[in-house]
Amino acid sequence: MAGSLLSLFTAMLFYFGWASTDAETKALGLRDTVFHLSTSDYLLRSVDALFLPAWLGTAAVFAAIGVHRWGRRGAPGVAWTLRVGRHAWVVPFLLLPLYRLAPDAFDLALPLVTIVGFLLTAYARTRPSDTTGVQAPPVRAQHLRVWCVALLVSVLSLFWAVSTYAGIVGRGRADQTARTVRAGLPAVVVFSEKDLLIRGGGSCDFRVPVKDSAYRYRYAGLRLFHIAGDRVFVVPRDWSPQHGTLYELEQSDSVRIDYVSGGNQRKDECSP
Repeated sequence: MAGSLLSLFTAMLFYFGWASTDAETKALGLRDTVFHLSTSDYLLRSVDALFLPAWLGTAAVFAAIGVHRWGRRGAPGVAWTLRVGRHAWVVPFLLLPLYRLAPDAFDLALPLVTIVGFLLTAYARTRPSDTTGVQAPPVRAQHLRVWCVALLVSVLSLFWAVSTYAGIVGRGRADQTARTVRAGLPAVVVFSEKDLLIRGGGSCDFRVPVKDSAYRYRYAGLRLFHIAGDRVFVVPRDWSPQHGTLYELEQSDSVRIDYVSGGNQRKDECSP
């Protein structure tokens, strides 16, 4: 059981990392396949964005435990709540006609309501009606089928919710990147033995005046976009998803990449 939950959690992390990265790169006018991301990259990219859902999920588990204990005490209103809960699976279908009014909101709300509705229905329909909780084999088999259906629908709805939330996170990251290319991304200077033809977008190129230098060309006004193995992706400082070029450089003896820090260095980076 623990192994299955761990596998499901890992699969969810990977799927979220891939889905959020796919949404982010599409919003930037690119695709995630450009950056040669590994499985560990996708897993790491999912961690920071899942703190809030993890806390909310934990709160939901404790709330479910509290409701279960409240029901076992036989408090007033339990019987009525269980009768209503038996039909909670209908709620998501009642919300479907409203989907067109706010698709973005319902893309996240509908799967969450579906999960709650089907799990509540399964709980209400399989809760023992007597105090002993003893059930005949046919009843246990029926209850097992109810829970299998509820869990299957819940897992599918969970992937739907994760996909929607990942899209929101990815597009948010893309928007932040597009707004902060010049000031937010690390500044880099590229030295090369041969002309790399990096031009425009706020970048600048110079001939290295030092005699017998291993590098003949220097490129500034660039920002580090991504690193994947020995490949470095840079963009001009005025790059945008609508206008600009992403340059892929391979680190080698003929190419050197310097990382620049400090506001003054950024300000005068295109000075000869």
